[in-house]
Amino acid sequence: MDGSFRPNQFPIKKGFPFSFFKIGNQSKFSFLLRKGFTFIFVPSFLLMSVSNTVFAKERKRPTILVVMSAADTVLLDGNKNHPTGVFLGELYEPILKLKKEGLDFVFATPGGKIATIDPESLKDKYWESIEVKKEALEFISNSASFQNPLPLEQAIIEHQNYVGLLIPGGQGLMTDLLYDGNVPKLLRIFHQNQRPIGLVCHAPALLTTLNQNSNVGEFIFKGYKVNSVTKIEEWFIETFVMKGSPKVRKISTLLEQLGMEYESSFLPGRSYAIRDRNLVTSQNPFSGFEFSELYRNTILEYLKKNSF
Repeated sequence: MDGSFRPNQFPIKKGFPFSFFKIGNQSKFSFLLRKGFTFIFVPSFLLMSVSNTVFAKERKRPTILVVMSAADTVLLDGNKNHPTGVFLGELYEPILKLKKEGLDFVFATPGGKIATIDPESLKDKYWESIEVKKEALEFISNSASFQNPLPLEQAIIEHQNYVGLLIPGGQGLMTDLLYDGNVPKLLRIFHQNQRPIGLVCHAPALLTTLNQNSNVGEFIFKGYKVNSVTKIEEWFIETFVMKGSPKVRKISTLLEQLGMEYESSFLPGRSYAIRDRNLVTSQNPFSGFEFSELYRNTILEYLKKNSF
């Protein structure tokens, strides 16, 4: 059953007190209740309101929480701001894959501020095709949730509504999410429930926020395999793209210092992503297909295990 309510699909039994009927596409009533010689017509909108309530849970689709940076600049060399934001391809590629599986998405940012797209991410070299880039731009323009994101505090309150956490990359997160106390709370909540966590490119740096409080005990991802932007790729970006260095860099080293097993491609700028249990991480904008496949599979396994 697909969850849609079709009154005329039910068989009519002899002696049953009411019968369903349909008169072409012009029917204005859904059923007729017979009592003696009295006929009572019930408008179809009343029946539909009942059916919507009955089948609401069946129609509700699993939803991914997408946490994004709301920053539009990153401080370089301690004295200059460089335009940045969310890397569009790193956001849209996994969403495109999950949309085909029937999942929904709710977006959240610090303060509920609408995210800025990193202008660098709009360059054609980061895209499989111009058509996909147009689709991505149309998606964020038409998504009510993207245009009106939740504050992170609200996302924490509603965390049970979401089957997975996805955080796309872009240097913007090095400005705000890296210093937002709600980020480690979300990571802990999703990890405690073994819900999938997907971190793209620079986003694995957010795992370091879990170790900022010495009273929280052992690092919860200790021993996990992880990937992120490499030191060589960071150097390339800082030298040829941004022409300056952010405050926090060498993400791979920071993750290793926390006890994680860092892995990457042999050459920079190549596709690489890795999954270890509920954690999926990737290296750069060219890793979209590989990351999206791993993250989708992790989500589908979680849904199957939890009977969604």
